[in-house]
Parts: sequence; C-alpha cells; structure tokens
Amino acid sequence: MANTTAKGWLFTLFSVVLLLPFLQQCLHFVESGPLLGAFTGSADVTFSYKGWWDGSYQKQKTLFVNDSVGFRPDLVRLNNQVDFVFFNKLHAGETYAGPGNYLFQKAYVDEYDGADCMGAAKIRDELIKLKLIQDTLERLGKTFILVYAPSKPYFFPDKIPGILRATGGQKMSDYKIFRRLGDSLMIKQLDFNALFVAMKDTSQGGLMTKQGCHWSKYGSLLAADTLIKFIERDRKIKMPEIVVTKMHYTDTAQSPDNDLAATTNLIFPITKERFCYPEFHYESAKGAVKPKVIYIGDSFIWLWIYDGLMQNTNSDWEYWSYFRDVLNIKTIQGESPNSDIQHSNWKKSLMDADCIVVTFTPVNLHLFDRDDFFIETIYSFFYPGRK
Repeated sequence: MANTTAKGWLFTLFSVVLLLPFLQQCLHFVESGPLLGAFTGSADVTFSYKGWWDGSYQKQKTLFVNDSVGFRPDLVRLNNQVDFVFFNKLHAGETYAGPGNYLFQKAYVDEYDGADCMGAAKIRDELIKLKLIQDTLERLGKTFILVYAPSKPYFFPDKIPGILRATGGQKMSDYKIFRRLGDSLMIKQLDFNALFVAMKDTSQGGLMTKQGCHWSKYGSLLAADTLIKFIERDRKIKMPEIVVTKMHYTDTAQSPDNDLAATTNLIFPITKERFCYPEFHYESAKGAVKPKVIYIGDSFIWLWIYDGLMQNTNSDWEYWSYFRDVLNIKTIQGESPNSDIQHSNWKKSLMDADCIVVTFTPVNLHLFDRDDFFIETIYSFFYPGRK
C-alpha cells in the first residue's frame, strides 16, 4: 500500500511539473525576468485555410507557442547554466569564456590574430587619403584626431580562450598596421589600446573588465580626460575639465561593465570582480572654451555621451555613429527625429566644426575600406574627381 501511495504522489508531482508551464502561460502567476541580448519573440498568427494547407500557419504557430510558453526565460537560463557548468558553452552569439571566465567575442580575437587582415597596401591607400583630409581640415583651422579605442584581446592576451586562437600563431593585425603607417604619415593619433596596456598595472581602477567588451566606466572617463587635454594642446585653448572627487569600489557591475555577461542569461554570476566608479563633475575655469566637435565612431563613444563629456565640454556636437546615423543631444533625448548621414547636411556640420574625432576599436578598422565610409565620402568632398 505504501509503495502504491508513493507512486501516486510521484505521478501527481510529475503531472504538476508538466502542467506548470501551461498554467503560467495562461495565468501568469509568476513574473519571470526577461532574457537579455538580441532576442525577439515570434508573433502569433491568425488561422487561415491557405496557411493551413501550405503549412505556414503550423510553422508560425509552433514558433509562437515555443517562444511564449510559461517559464520560458527561466528554462532558458537553466539550460544555459547546465551547458556552461558542464561543457563551458555559452549561448550568447560568438561569446566564449577564457581562463578565469574572462569573456571574449570571436571577432575581436580574430582581429588580434590577424585573421582577414586588410593588408598594408589597402590600409596605406586609405591612410594617405585620411592624411590629405587631415591636412585640409588643418588649413581650415580644424583639429583632426584618429582615436584607437581599446580591444580586449590586447589588454588580456593571456585570458583568450584556446578555442578562439588561430592556428599558426598571431599574424599582423589591422590595428598594428594602422598604428605604424599612421605614425609614418604623421596622422594625429591617440592610441588608448596601447595606453591602457601600459597603465594596466598602475591604474587606480580596472580599465577593462572580465565581463564586458568596452572600456570600463572608469576607463572611459580616463580616456575622456585624456582627449580633452589632447585637444587643448592642439588648439592651444583651455576647456572645461573633469574633476574626480571620490572613488567607489564594488562587486556590483554597472552597465556596460558587464554587457557581455548579461547576454549569457545564466542563473548565477559568471565570475566575480571589483569595479571602480568615480564620483566626478565638470568645472569650467574663467575663459574656458567649448569647441564644436563631430565624433565619428563605433559604440565606444556612447559612454562618453552618458558621462556628459559632449554636453559639458562642447558648445555643439554630433555623433556620426558608424558614419550611418547622425545623433545629437536632441535626438538622444527624443526631442527630434533620428537622421541618417545621407539625409543630413553633414557637409555644413563638417565645415562648422572645430574638431573631428574619429574613434574606433580595432575590430572595426576594416570598415575604413568601404566605399561609402567617411574617408571616401569626405575625400570626394574635398577632392572631387580625384582617385
């Protein structure tokens, strides 16, 4: 009798477990945390005889039910946690964990290893045009700066996952060729990739993190301060300055210091580390100058915007994201519609600006070879018909 009772209870428990997702889908009695990262749930579909007979209704309905089943986010996190603990496998695009659970994206390591390198000839052609652009801007009284944002494999080379390392060892990378040829052509370069490596053991806070792919909030602030001083020296002006009043150290990450870890959608934190978050403000001395600046670059520029660099040190500014979207404080705050570079008056903005700051991390330097990118576009503006 006891054995029969135990089997009955076991069957009841098993049935309840099977029914829980369905009950959650219908009743929503528990609020599950959303999945992070690039995820879009499948839309529901309306029944039609045509869709039924050609199979499209069943296919879309299956996707919708799968994406909306009760406790799906929690089940996904459970599956991800099991795969990571037992197989060191992450379900976050091409993100991998190296020694100590330092997270890396494959594209960054490929650039570091020299995979698909553009080669010196192509890079030289683009940099020669960039040098001509710089010289023209300087004759117009403007400052041009090519900024290299840091790349994680250069900063943590000993933490790169073995599965990502190229066979045959490291080759010449786009970044190394850009840096060398840029120096030989006397292009004004500000290299945070090299500077961060040099400061790695002496910095008050971490410049890059285990769990992120961008510079840390502390590293971004240090880079912003360095950029201000670079522009001051070049233009012989005094700009508003960043004043740090206090340093806070914590084990709790602020965005984007854990932007890679967040997309892994695990149950437990992937690793522990100490983060540094300064208290700071901007001060303007008497006679301080706020130049008009155009920023052309990738996602590393966003943290400068969040930290108030542009709003506090520039009289006017635009961010040409990937030379595709044109952003300013009004578009970011939703006060005016977004615009793209093709439908903006970028030529007037360029001629009105005092400084042009081009900021890219090494993995995105290959974009410089595109015919529709900023080098070819601005070069054609200054030198029409010239190849």
